[in-house]
Amino acid sequence: MSVKEISKKYQLLDEVEHVLKRPGMYIGSTKPHQSAEWLQNEEGKFVKTDIEYNPGFLKLFDEIVSNSVDESKRNPNLNQIEVKISDKGEISIWDNGGIPVIIHAEVGMYIPEMIFSNLRAGSNFDDNESRQGAGTNGVGSTLTNIFSNKFRIQTSDGKNEFDQTFENNMSKKSTPKTKPSDKNYTQITYQPDLERFGMESIDETHIKMLRKRMVDIAACNPGLKVTFNKEKFKFRTFKEYADLYTEGTLYERSENWEIGIAPSSNGYQTISYVNSVETKDAGTHVNFIQGQIVDKLRQMIWKKHKVDIKPNDIRNHMMIFVNSTIINPAFSSQTKEKLITEPKDFGSTHVVTDKLIKTAFQSEIVASILDWIDRKKEAEERAQLRKLNKNLSTAKILKLIDAKSRDKRELCTLGIFEGMSALSAVRKFRDAQTFGAFPLKGKFLNVSELKNSQIIGSEEVIHLMGSIGLRLGEEPENLRYGKILIYTDADPDGDAIASLLINFFDKFWPELFDQNRIYKVLTPLVVAKKGKEILYFYSNDEYSQWETKQTDIKKWDIEYKKGLASLEDYEYEEIIKNPRLVRIKNDKLYRESLKSWFGGDSAPRKEALLKK
Repeated sequence: MSVKEISKKYQLLDEVEHVLKRPGMYIGSTKPHQSAEWLQNEEGKFVKTDIEYNPGFLKLFDEIVSNSVDESKRNPNLNQIEVKISDKGEISIWDNGGIPVIIHAEVGMYIPEMIFSNLRAGSNFDDNESRQGAGTNGVGSTLTNIFSNKFRIQTSDGKNEFDQTFENNMSKKSTPKTKPSDKNYTQITYQPDLERFGMESIDETHIKMLRKRMVDIAACNPGLKVTFNKEKFKFRTFKEYADLYTEGTLYERSENWEIGIAPSSNGYQTISYVNSVETKDAGTHVNFIQGQIVDKLRQMIWKKHKVDIKPNDIRNHMMIFVNSTIINPAFSSQTKEKLITEPKDFGSTHVVTDKLIKTAFQSEIVASILDWIDRKKEAEERAQLRKLNKNLSTAKILKLIDAKSRDKRELCTLGIFEGMSALSAVRKFRDAQTFGAFPLKGKFLNVSELKNSQIIGSEEVIHLMGSIGLRLGEEPENLRYGKILIYTDADPDGDAIASLLINFFDKFWPELFDQNRIYKVLTPLVVAKKGKEILYFYSNDEYSQWETKQTDIKKWDIEYKKGLASLEDYEYEEIIKNPRLVRIKNDKLYRESLKSWFGGDSAPRKEALLKK
């Protein structure tokens, strides 16, 4: 490689050339950027709006206007900031402060010229001084000069007035003009080099973004009179500003902190400021406040509702507003979008009060968190159900004595039997092609007050659903059996089991009753025999009425049946081949009776028992 080629590869740039070649290091991106930004609508409310804008262009404005805000912290007489944008694309920032119009003793240059045309000049280099401004590196306002076709400095300190103009990216400057004056002001007028930002003009979107910056400044500084193109902005408190973003903002303040909390339906959101500069990426000041809020709410939710919520799940339901004054702030970059100052160095602190937390606990914020928890549980249950329903399609139900027919399953009948003892008789007398049997072990589950996640934990329920082809949360279609017969003992325990089964079907698939699919099989309570004559009685009342009419009752062999297990083969054959069916009608009266006996409220049951 030749010396000429090597020299071309390795270059030494002066400061201005470096800024222009590598703008990202200083003002952020100079390319069009698309994102959703908060802008005011016609009603004055802030709404997220999808726009395309140039971050670097906006940063030039911010560097100048932030100087005025910072100076207002040092100079109580500076209480006005006015911004104007001309049709020619010139931006003017005026304040009623003033920069000393004197020649610097060591530099030999007027101070206004020094601070606006040198990258390492300013008033923020004394680290022993407690500064409440946003400026830190002494490069900001000069960057605006460098990226401008024209940059004019006008200022007066009450004694002398100063006027100087820079052109062509600060490559050309006029001789400073001074004259006596009793005014106090500073006005910076610049014409940005739009070509470097890929812009032809300052369009409406960028004007709205500049306007928002002035609204932000007014919100963070109630003592400032802020004007943008003759439009005045004024806020009594930061809460008034926060209420433009959302409703129901909870607010408190201390000497250097203003805090707002509001519910958020769009995940965790923050609107935060450090010394009047918006920190879009938040930072340590927001983490400091947010951590207190989340920890305290988490403790209260656990104490009241016994629910342990992850901090991130609480954050995701909140919008947090922070307006803070930080001493000598440090940011992650020149764009100042994220504070990195450690809390111990903030210069002040704020302890989120119990009053604010208690109010938040009773607000929509915590209500939305609890609702989300319920929805999450429901979603998890649905996922469990989907998995269960999928497994039911392939699972082998070991307890089931299945009907063998593969075609026309709607003509098949499933008998649900109380206990295992009936199975041998079922096998003898059933039509193996069309009749199946499912034995129940003990009492069936009372599903009235149970959640799906609890119900699917019952093996009995899962096996019964699989036998019939039912799926929780799905319509009863393509079932494996067209008719369901419930066989239980003719006693109170048997009636209870039958009712629990009916209650189960009613809760999840009430249409089965309308489709005439579910029946109760009456099983004999008393059997009377005389020779070859056999009579079956299905209730004590029915038997008593018959008995009172008999004159030769002693000739009858009377046998009380203790349940299905006590039936003889011919009796089993009767209830299987010629069952006495009672159709279950799922009408309003029946629904109310189910609710009375199986619901969470025990009062109707007690009332029914007392009547007996």
